[in-house]
Amino acid sequence: MTEFNFSLYGTDVDRLFAIKELQGADDLTGNEFARLLLERELRMLFPATPSFDDDGKLVNAEKYRG
Repeated sequence: MTEFNFSLYGTDVDRLFAIKELQGADDLTGNEFARLLLERELRMLFPATPSFDDDGKLVNAEKYRG
């Protein structure tokens, strides 16, 4: 697993915790919930597993749904 560190503006932090509350995710930390939201969004945008050629070029870009 790769670890990412990033910052959110206060209004987005408020959004995060509002959504967390509305979804009843009281058992998760803010970081855990943010990870789940990001994973969900990534899978909606690119549902297939990305494939890359030997040069690192994406070969199944047609799977992108954004």
